[in-house]
Amino acid sequence: MIKVIIVDDEPPSLDRLEKLINNSGQALVAGKFTESLSALRFLQENRINTVFLDIEMPDMNGIELATRILDLQDHIDVVFVTAYNQYAVEAFRLHALDYLMKPVAADRLRETLCRIIEKKGSAPSGELSVRCFGRFSVCVGSEEVRFRTEKAEELLAYLINNRGSFVSRSKILDSLWEDFEGDRAITHFNTTLHYVKKALLRYGVQLPVQYDRGSYRLGTDGLRCDYLAFCCAAEKHEIINAENLCRFEEAADVYAGEYLLGWEYSWAAAKRVILEEQYIRLLLDLASCYQKAGNYQRAVQWLEKGLLYEPLHRELNYRLVEVLLLAHNRAVAVKYYELYRQGLMKRLGTEPDEEFRKLLK
Repeated sequence: MIKVIIVDDEPPSLDRLEKLINNSGQALVAGKFTESLSALRFLQENRINTVFLDIEMPDMNGIELATRILDLQDHIDVVFVTAYNQYAVEAFRLHALDYLMKPVAADRLRETLCRIIEKKGSAPSGELSVRCFGRFSVCVGSEEVRFRTEKAEELLAYLINNRGSFVSRSKILDSLWEDFEGDRAITHFNTTLHYVKKALLRYGVQLPVQYDRGSYRLGTDGLRCDYLAFCCAAEKHEIINAENLCRFEEAADVYAGEYLLGWEYSWAAAKRVILEEQYIRLLLDLASCYQKAGNYQRAVQWLEKGLLYEPLHRELNYRLVEVLLLAHNRAVAVKYYELYRQGLMKRLGTEPDEEFRKLLK
């Protein structure tokens, strides 16, 4: 069972989260603290798996505390708990596993705990696994790899982004070291590649980078990676049916957040848009499959997932209202229609199109 501690300067929030965690059956609270220094003293003598941190605290904010905690025990998974989602990007930059919005919901907490359990126990020892959706992370077995520099992390992400294809060194330099020229850029590349290899060698993993006539590629055979798995399924031009449904649902499930969330890599911007479009199309196809089978509840669930990323997406909203009406749930259909209409008016100053309006007549 996962051992966790909680740090929050508000006792009611502390007690509520403790109760939710202990009731989950997946984790046990080994300590709870209203002061950051007390938590640090506890961690000097006790080994735990995860820490849940409030960000807004008077003596030391959660982001600063997370840095000091990782200096003490770098294996710890950090989960931020906050009432302000603008902290999310900074949280992921600090290698937080996840963040929860107050008040914490039991089902959302369960998702986080499942992610921690999967990260720590699902990968066989020595296996390299990479997560690109949400915060970028690299694990060997149950241990997360720590890189010496952010550029080393970016270089590995860039090589994975190319999905096993060769890419010229000049293109790599232009993408990652555009501010440097000539030998300086080459020196930075060589040093950074060395850092990547060295970081993985500490865990007994030889980075499978191949060089051929001025180009490099990262071998992906045997690499567990959510991005590679998603692309493999999303790019197949198959009609979803009962026989392949599970495979496509698994692909949709690995999209656990925006591609390389928190990192503004210029080379990833276009890919981020493409992947989100593929994800939404996949959700629409899954919803269609369930709608045809008469399982309107499951169709609604997939469509609602898409609205988390594109709340004003016309087809997602249209299909959601349509399915709710088919399920004889007009009240909820009207609610979603009004949310869509208000969003359009606020952002674009327009109303839903005539075809959409006719749905509710």
